[in-house]
Amino acid sequence: MYKVPLSYNPIDADGLHKLLKQYEGRHHEQLILDFESLTASRLLKYHTIAVTSGTAALHLALMALGIKAGDHVAVPTFSYVASVNPILYQQAIPVWIDSEETTWNLDPELLEQALKKSTGKKRLKAIIVVHNYGVPADMDRIMKLARAYEVPVIEDAAEAWGATLQGQPSGTVGDIGVFSFNNNKTVTAFGGGLVVTKSKQLAARVRLLSTQARLPRPYYLFKEVGYNYRISPLVAAYGIMSVQQDDKLVHDRQQVFRNYCKSFDKIPAVSWAQPLGGHIASRWLSAFRYPIKKKRSAWIKELENQGIETRVGWNPLHKMSHLSGYPLFLRGVSEQLFKETVCLPSSGFCEAVVSSLNKPSS
Repeated sequence: MYKVPLSYNPIDADGLHKLLKQYEGRHHEQLILDFESLTASRLLKYHTIAVTSGTAALHLALMALGIKAGDHVAVPTFSYVASVNPILYQQAIPVWIDSEETTWNLDPELLEQALKKSTGKKRLKAIIVVHNYGVPADMDRIMKLARAYEVPVIEDAAEAWGATLQGQPSGTVGDIGVFSFNNNKTVTAFGGGLVVTKSKQLAARVRLLSTQARLPRPYYLFKEVGYNYRISPLVAAYGIMSVQQDDKLVHDRQQVFRNYCKSFDKIPAVSWAQPLGGHIASRWLSAFRYPIKKKRSAWIKELENQGIETRVGWNPLHKMSHLSGYPLFLRGVSEQLFKETVCLPSSGFCEAVVSSLNKPSS
């Protein structure tokens, strides 16, 4: 176990106990309904459906949009594998899009190239955008392209609770947004996910599929395959506690990131993803680029020896053996980010990280 973990949330047993006492004698479903109501209040009062995980949320979003076997779906290669697995669940085809240098997110220029080549059976049927490490992608340009080509957009905001784009919450800009409340996220329920959409029709479809596709009858009736993706009441309970504190939780992560930035300000080799004008990053993880390979490796090893957990940037998904062979639009940015990025302890500022940076020799 690391003395200083990368992203850690202590379990508030007393707080959970107090909250559960408020629901004594009430139906367990009320916890889920209240969690959905609370999250909706943070997300422009759009429709929200609480589910078992961020991956389940993304899977439901794809199904609600009608993505099926053989359909092409644009997705960033610089991301965690959960961003692509639901595409494969549907037996659809991922189309890899590289990152751009500013935000480290999906490159609109490469997306436009993909859209222009998207014809016939290879026409893009959906676009997944990931807000990496809590830094919003260039949604303005992406949405303009998506509207011009009439392709729906899913915002994978699993890492971006609390991020905003021109004052609008992440996850509410695209046609459907998804969030994760995994144990390492800024706002956690120690599991669980969320689908958010402005569309009443899409929300109804997601809700139906998440509950085994059971039709609203006084008896059991099913007409299609559904999934057991509804969130647990106990997970929802912890989610209520966390969302009630989300302003502080997000602010604390942002402050940790600012402290690192201030410490690295006089080290020109170190840089970081920049949000676009009018965007605010939630900074789930404090991620930095350190392009001197030998020094980066020595720095990581030094921290490891001190019991300080770090993580390199996402290994581009198109490089995985089982994910190669799919269409791709690349410039080499994601591969460079993988070689240069270091994620630092983000649930609390670690002085040892900064003091050790100058120790490794070149």
